[in-house]
Amino acid sequence: MSIFRLTGFLGLILALLAGPSFAGEFVFDTNEISMKLPPDQDRLSVEFPFTVEGDTPVTIKEYQAACSCLSAEISDNGKLTWKPGEKGVVRGNFKLGTIKGKIEKQIVLSVEGKVAPVVLTTKLEIPDLFAIDPPTLFWDLNGKGEVQNFKVRVNHDEPIRVTDISCTSEQFKYELKIVKPGWEYEVEVTPLHVRQRAFGLLRLKNDCSFKKHGSAQGFMVVRVPKATPEKK
Repeated sequence: MSIFRLTGFLGLILALLAGPSFAGEFVFDTNEISMKLPPDQDRLSVEFPFTVEGDTPVTIKEYQAACSCLSAEISDNGKLTWKPGEKGVVRGNFKLGTIKGKIEKQIVLSVEGKVAPVVLTTKLEIPDLFAIDPPTLFWDLNGKGEVQNFKVRVNHDEPIRVTDISCTSEQFKYELKIVKPGWEYEVEVTPLHVRQRAFGLLRLKNDCSFKKHGSAQGFMVVRVPKATPEKK
């Protein structure tokens, strides 16, 4: 047996004795975080700890959070290549501003050699203390132009009173009705006509002590009617 064949044979034996090699990968403690926040919280950081498992280093090609309210960062000053056994953290930093209600945001990591990205999801529930429903009223162009209502409810342990109401479009007439002072309101909206398309924003200001909840807005739209599917 030649020395080359012997060397190759010995290499094969050593590889078999060493056992199979496993590609490195990020293993996260969790890929999803759910939180309920107090009504006045403006900033928040969430962390997704991970460990690198396998026999080879893992490299993050790209990471992004496709939302202006969320930025992403990697521990160790943004380190992108991690060795087997190392531990780190992907951190999401939220600037919540006027966001209220239920939101779901993702941080997406593209990993070298992997087809599917790693998706880290944060689900937040922020109380809406002064909620308007529905968010938008629609009328069909050249339709009936009937009266429609916004309903406003206070979801707080203290009453919240409307202090001002305004609209950006003169094509809509509106009237505030107090159903239960400090707790429940309605706004009747009637388009002056529906002969042309129109868009308006109705804003209600209030005396809530939390700035984020100091107003609510609803939209009003006169639109081209949606086409009705033909019956077969």
